[in-house]
Amino acid sequence: MPVSATIGGVILPFCAMNASGTWSTTAGELVALAGSAAGAVVLRSTTVHPFLHPQFRSLHNHGYDRYLPLVVELKAFGKPLVASIAGASAEEYVTLARAFGEAGADLIEVNVAEPYVAATLAPWEDPGALVALLVTVRAAAGRPVLVRCPERMPVPLADLRRVLADAAVDAVVLANTFEVMEKFFIEGTGPLPAVVAMGGVRSGYDLASALRKGATAVQVSSALALEGPRIFARLAREHEAAVRGRHSVG
Repeated sequence: MPVSATIGGVILPFCAMNASGTWSTTAGELVALAGSAAGAVVLRSTTVHPFLHPQFRSLHNHGYDRYLPLVVELKAFGKPLVASIAGASAEEYVTLARAFGEAGADLIEVNVAEPYVAATLAPWEDPGALVALLVTVRAAAGRPVLVRCPERMPVPLADLRRVLADAAVDAVVLANTFEVMEKFFIEGTGPLPAVVAMGGVRSGYDLASALRKGATAVQVSSALALEGPRIFARLAREHEAAVRGRHSVG
């Protein structure tokens, strides 16, 4: 039986999902994800307008109005849908959050990991402004909020914990590394949001390891790109075997 996860009151039937940007560009890719064993479907990070820039290729997308009509279609598969949003201003984030919330997205991923966002909005330079952004986005969406952070954090993890606590964020997406995710649990004080470990999961044993370290769920990236959506059924089988093996040894 796949291990489920709950983020902001939203139940994921399986605790593994795609990372935004992986297998999430076309309608066909998203439908394949929705029909797989993934616990949720994460849309590609979208902007208000179609985005194409030679220096910021990771954020290339067709604009949010191309993805909005897919929300209802994808939710018909019976699993949560996560809308990932990015922008150059607080107003753009609010527009996107409100639109996807009204369209029926279950969770909103505020992507402040993109180099383009760092170069324009510069969210990590002013903790107070970042808190205000997250609070405003959550109110506009009317949905639980995840914050996707850079793989290399530009601020101390203790400061990140304070920002997330002050904004009452439901979950944070962190690089699945010792330097980021594992230290996040031990640095700083105050309440902890749910943690989604991003990357580093290629097998059910990797999944079990991330959960043991404190993650609530994981996002799969490079392994999904190589294997396709069938990886989620394999992860579920291997995770169950890993848990059974650990219990039999214990």
